[in-house]
Amino acid sequence: MTTSRRSPRRPTVLHNPTRRRLTLALSLAAGGSHWLGGPLAQAAELPPLPHYTQPVEANSPLVGRILQAGQQFIPPQQVLDDCAHAALCMLGEQHDHPDHHAVQAWIVAALAQRGTLAALALEMADAGLRFDGPRDAPEAVVRERLHWNEDGWPWTLYAAPVMAAVRAGAPVAGVNLPQAGMRPAMRQARWDASVPPAVRQRIQGDVAESHCGLLPASQLPAMARIQFARDDSMAAHSLALTRPGKTVALLTGSFHANRTLGIALHLAAHAARTPPGVPRPLTVFSLQLQGLAPDTQAELPEGYDAVWFTPGTPPIDHCAELRQRMKGKQMP
Repeated sequence: MTTSRRSPRRPTVLHNPTRRRLTLALSLAAGGSHWLGGPLAQAAELPPLPHYTQPVEANSPLVGRILQAGQQFIPPQQVLDDCAHAALCMLGEQHDHPDHHAVQAWIVAALAQRGTLAALALEMADAGLRFDGPRDAPEAVVRERLHWNEDGWPWTLYAAPVMAAVRAGAPVAGVNLPQAGMRPAMRQARWDASVPPAVRQRIQGDVAESHCGLLPASQLPAMARIQFARDDSMAAHSLALTRPGKTVALLTGSFHANRTLGIALHLAAHAARTPPGVPRPLTVFSLQLQGLAPDTQAELPEGYDAVWFTPGTPPIDHCAELRQRMKGKQMP
């Protein structure tokens, strides 16, 4: 069981560009800039917020705004406080969005500056891989220790948040299911019961959509099991990193960070791994980083405690890319 920092209300459906990434297995503007010079920011001596770089809806009044439950806009300091008061802070990203990784780097650096960063957990590295210093290590050494997969996770996107933790002397640990465990998971029916039936059906539908309808229906349960097994791995290994009075920041896709669908559903199964002194049930804060689309509404998506709006990335026809990759290949 997990304890949320807030209980968000049910929203209208939003454009969600992260769903397309299931196949991968800040100067504030428009009313938000006054936060930077406010007394909260000055008192906390926060690191400077990065500039946004993406073009889609870059002039929207929502750019840089952060919405929490109750339709309340909050400053970055409040997000940082909520993150710091949770044992696990999930930073749900669109994997290919540079601005999302810049925001993550800001949060990681700010937590480290406050002395509350227990560790940085990564979906992008396998469980069992870890970097524990030194804090002045070159990036190449960090990548080598983490067995970084450049093809799946371009380092240029992740260097800033990862190195912010390294320079602060915080552990950086992989928490994802290793590749060798994915095919066995497809055959393990026990994963079907690891989530409620409605969630299982939802995940299977999202797997079908993210694969552009190219997967046979018979393969959807097996593909969904990989998702459940990955969430379970990230839950277990993130929980093991927690420390009393500190926060584990987890970089993961926004779908995994959704408390009603992803990692949070698996935490209770690993409660025995909770380190001594860490309160139970585990406190969890989930932030969605949302790239704007023309039809995005100012609503908090279900399953998150807050949403941070950024400009969106240019549209890409991922289905065309997937069709090209699958051409001439037999699916497992």
